[in-house]
Amino acid sequence: VPFRFGSAESGDVTAGHRFMAPAAFTVRGFADYAGKLAAAKVILDPAERRARIEAGAKALAEAQGLRLRHDPGLLDEVAGLVEWPVPLLGRIDAEFMDIPPEVLVGTMRQNQKYLALETADGRLADRFVVVANIEAPDGGAAIVAGNERVLRARFWDARHFWELDRRQPLEAGLPKLERMVFHAELGSQGQRVQRLVALVGALVPFVPGADRALAERAALLAKADLVTGMVGEFPELQGIMGGHYARVQGEPSAVATAIAEHY
Repeated sequence: VPFRFGSAESGDVTAGHRFMAPAAFTVRGFADYAGKLAAAKVILDPAERRARIEAGAKALAEAQGLRLRHDPGLLDEVAGLVEWPVPLLGRIDAEFMDIPPEVLVGTMRQNQKYLALETADGRLADRFVVVANIEAPDGGAAIVAGNERVLRARFWDARHFWELDRRQPLEAGLPKLERMVFHAELGSQGQRVQRLVALVGALVPFVPGADRALAERAALLAKADLVTGMVGEFPELQGIMGGHYARVQGEPSAVATAIAEHY
């Protein structure tokens, strides 16, 4: 049975600002409904939107000799943010490529919902994919330029933290852990660290080939990045950033790796 909804005055028929409803909008079944939405630049099926985003992003990447970084969760999220997905290729300024890749990807993913690209050997590429919600007359040039400008500002903030945090060794952050509560009944993060060091020392004799000094050093520094500016901005990078800071500050490779992997 045909039914009608929406009005010319309200313009509230599904596609929002891009679709003004006629006085009457009639559909004769679900297929007709989906077809009319598609004609109004709205893809109803989220799986179809996701497939379009993934296929378009992969095509853009392959044209540059790159590949789409595996991130199914982000693809699902972006598919829920757009009605008519149009993937576009953007560029990351070369001056930011020396920042740890986890920081760059985290910034693009959490703040901007951009899809990261990588080289054949798995290194982060200086390209990203932004998914627009419209087929722009200029092919998306203005959209890309605007998103590159926003990303540039985000990366300047990340660079600030990266440079600021490295001015002091990780060990300098240990006193601050004494003022950071771990648990009301278990004391501070500093007390937690001392327990970790003691625990590691007790376990080392049972691990063939383990180096007590390196193990205890890793345990001592494992939580130090909790007081850094970068982890304050991106909590999901705890441990990972500690590993980066330890490595650039000359800690043994085994210590840096243990810190990066412990969390």
